[in-house]
Amino acid sequence: MNIANNLKAIEEIKSDILAEVADLYRKLADYDELSDYGNVESSVATIIAMDYILARHLGIAHSTIDARICELLQMAEENSHPLEVEFYDMSELCKYIKKR
Repeated sequence: MNIANNLKAIEEIKSDILAEVADLYRKLADYDELSDYGNVESSVATIIAMDYILARHLGIAHSTIDARICELLQMAEENSHPLEVEFYDMSELCKYIKKR
């Protein structure tokens, strides 16, 4: 892969992620007034997908990202993160990732 082209792609992906995060924040500011929550779902999905694509351009395999996410989730679970204690968010997400 051409290094210059890859660096250009990385910068473009970073810009796209930031733009999508900003757009998501705008949507969430009016979240109660939204009639179509699909726009929020699309923004979150786009951000996640672009993060995986960025990782690939940085030479990180998707499976490595999944493993690292589970490591971080398990640490948060062990440290009794409030979202884990109340909602089991970390353990549920880790289970989901491991089943893929």
